[in-house]
Formats: sequence, structure tokens, C-alpha cells
Amino acid sequence: MKAAQEGDPMRENFYSKHEIQFIDEQTQIILNSYFSLALKSPDLYRFKDNRSVVANEVSQIFKDKSKFYDSSVRLADALYNILDENDETRSEFYVVYFSNCQVDDQTVDAIGIFKSEHKETFLKILQNENEVNFQADCGISLKKLDKGCIIFNVDEEYGYLLKAHDASKSDNVYWIDTFLDAKVIENEYFNTESFLKICKEFNDNVLMQDENVRNEDRIRFLQNSLNYFQTNPTFDENQFNKEIIGNEQVIEKFDNFKQRYRNQFDVEAPSSFDIDEVAVKKSKKYLRSVIKLDKNFHIYVHSRPEFLERGYDENKGKSFYKVFFEVES
Repeated sequence: MKAAQEGDPMRENFYSKHEIQFIDEQTQIILNSYFSLALKSPDLYRFKDNRSVVANEVSQIFKDKSKFYDSSVRLADALYNILDENDETRSEFYVVYFSNCQVDDQTVDAIGIFKSEHKETFLKILQNENEVNFQADCGISLKKLDKGCIIFNVDEEYGYLLKAHDASKSDNVYWIDTFLDAKVIENEYFNTESFLKICKEFNDNVLMQDENVRNEDRIRFLQNSLNYFQTNPTFDENQFNKEIIGNEQVIEKFDNFKQRYRNQFDVEAPSSFDIDEVAVKKSKKYLRSVIKLDKNFHIYVHSRPEFLERGYDENKGKSFYKVFFEVES
């Protein structure tokens, strides 16, 4: 393992002069748990090009472990060179070699690349013979990984197999797209999640902007889309269009929107695929509709649009929604 601190005012990096060899088993267990957070993402990735910096250095290490330190420094430099010049964040960069990892039925080695950006303040308890006191310190939270990836030594000719994680919520997605230069593998999970994202984006950017589409119909579209994926083992585009959308004009708009989405994100989005239950469960969290009423109220609808009734009060001269429910929590 090596560490480099990045982003200080002088834009200079500090590099460990040697690989870290753990003699404390407890520290190794804790760090293994921390680095394993990169495996939580269900998506699998491959390098777009085996000639990219990260792919090339990883390949060199797998072939000759004696190159581990020098390749680690070059990886740190590569990341440093793509960071925004205005980035003054002090962070740590780690390259880790893992042995005896299980990938399907294979036992392989792996290389982890991690970047920690955020620090947390904690209290250390100081105890001597006469008293107990506290001392504030700052360190890395072991519960959250900022950026990381683990590259497994399999399928080298296809760009290896890797897991990648980026906790950043901003639009700056340099970690996976630029630094790793990796692309998600379009498997059942990816296809399921992507199509449900298309449904959500279509609802927000097309249906919501159409004054002829009622809020109840938008809610029903999202809920029926989710129900389709929850009750069918496979997805069929023609069946979905017929059963969920129905209207030929809306189907045409949906098809055009899907094509723009595919072109923008460079994905295939096949017309049929096996549905992944984990992706459906994850997507359920954001497949909800929001009805915005003037500037006063928002109604968040997760399901059951039939429990909403829209009307107009002539005496008050205003529209209203009636909400039916069984239990108030």
C-alpha cells in the first residue's frame, strides 16, 4: 500500500517511500473492511481501452509485482494531473494489492485503488494513573468510502473485471469516466436499472411538460411501469408499450426519448432482457411522482394513484386533490 496527499496549496504530493507491510492484524482487518466498501455497488465495469494509464499500470503489476511501487506513483500522478487546478482538498490516495479473491469459481489476485477526501473529527480518550481526558483529532471515516475500485485479474483481453464506487453527488464524475476510463457492463442489472431510469426521465421531462397529460396519468405511468418489472421475469418492449403505455402517440414519444437517452449515454438498451430483482428494488426508491401545487404544497406519491381524486371548487375558484387513506402514521 502507498499513500499520497494531494491538493495542498503548493500542489505538491507526499509519497510514502516504501510499501506498507502490516504487522498489526487488527488494522489489516479494519482496512480490508473499509476497502471492501468498493464492492457494494451492484454494477460491474471494464476498462474501455487496455492502453489507458490505469489499465496499463494494473496490467504491469499483475505481470510483475516488483513494479507495484513505481506503478502506484504513476497512478497517483495520473490522478493528480486530471484534478481541477482549483481543487484545494487534501486527500489520500491508496493502491492496494489483494491476494486470493473469489470471482465466481476462480481464485485470483486484485488491485484496489482508493481516494479518501473527507475527514471527520473524533475524540481520543487519554488515560493515566490519576485522570481521564479527551483529545480531538481528525481522520478518515471507516463507514464511508469516497472513491474506490477493485480490479480483478480476470478477462484481461476484454478490459479486466472491476467494481467501481464514487460517493460524489456532483456532476464532476472524473473518477470512473476520466481516471479509470471504465464503462459499465450491460448485464441484467444494468438493463433493468437503465430502463426504469428512462421511465423516470420520460415522466419528468416529457409527460410533466405536456399540459394535456394529467398528474394522475403521470403517476399511473410510473406505478404501472414499476408493477410491470415487479411481476414479470423478463422484459419485452412490445408488451410493455402495449400494456403500460397503450397510446400510439405516447409510444412514439417514448421511443424517441429512449433513442436520445441511448445516444447520450452510449448504451444499447435491448428490446428484451431478464429483469433483475435487485435493480427493481433499488429503483423503487426514486420511482415516485411529485405533484407541485403552486408554491405551497408538494404531494409525494409512491403508489396507488387511484387513491387520489382531482376536482374543482367553484365557490373558491380553485382546483383541489382529495386523498384517501386507511391509516395515519
